[in-house]
Amino acid sequence: MTIVYEIIKEVVPKTKEAILLDELNETLKTSKVGDIIKLKDIYFYNNSPKLLPQSKPVLYELLCVMQDNPKLKIEVQGHICCQTNELKFDVSTSRARAVAVFLIQNGINRKRITFKGFGSTRPVHSIPEKSEQEEEDNRRVEIRIVEK
Repeated sequence: MTIVYEIIKEVVPKTKEAILLDELNETLKTSKVGDIIKLKDIYFYNNSPKLLPQSKPVLYELLCVMQDNPKLKIEVQGHICCQTNELKFDVSTSRARAVAVFLIQNGINRKRITFKGFGSTRPVHSIPEKSEQEEEDNRRVEIRIVEK
């Protein structure tokens, strides 16, 4: 008796997180030392360094990238929108620190990560912004490749 069977591969659509991880991995593969990569979908409570829950997938993607690339060293850079004067409490530095602390608390060696806040000194769009989208573009977290 001969039994014949067929393996059917089901095509499962990738989740948004899987697509972003692929995107981040691909970007890192082609990046060079000094390149700056914007982390998409990193959100904080208003005027606070506390991460919003919807930021977790991107943070875990960055964590996976750091784990998969043990020689990678990065500088986490924080930026804010809407402010033209210096604030006593530097939100941009605190936000960059929050991302760095997340990575360190999840096993990434602290020697591989530095952080820096730029406030609103490096806006993508001029301040005052003309729309919420421009504010969102200016309020961001980026990583700079320090070593690969």
